[in-house]
Amino acid sequence: MNIWYFVDERGHCPVREFIDGLSLDEQAKVFAYIDELGKQGHNLLRPLADYVKDGIYELRPKSNRLFYFFFLKESVVFVHALKKKTNEILEKDIALSIKRKKYIEKYRTNIAKEENDEN
Repeated sequence: MNIWYFVDERGHCPVREFIDGLSLDEQAKVFAYIDELGKQGHNLLRPLADYVKDGIYELRPKSNRLFYFFFLKESVVFVHALKKKTNEILEKDIALSIKRKKYIEKYRTNIAKEENDEN
């Protein structure tokens, strides 16, 4: 699987920025989960990952949530991330993930490839 990240109109990569803001231990856990997603793809299940809605999935390293979707045949695109503070994922976070997914699918742009030097 190829790993991609959403890039906003200002050139920022919100999911990468979220990961960069985590402690080194949390970053290691996130990258281990991303690596496992790359290996297993659609076969990755709870507790590591789960389906959310409308083609959006969540990667679940501890209290961190990284929202992604499968794009074309061999790609995963991360579109949003957050530190989960309640039992429920807020609808605004799901809506933002879906909006970014639809934009990428429509225009096939605003994504950046994973840099393997950090993993």
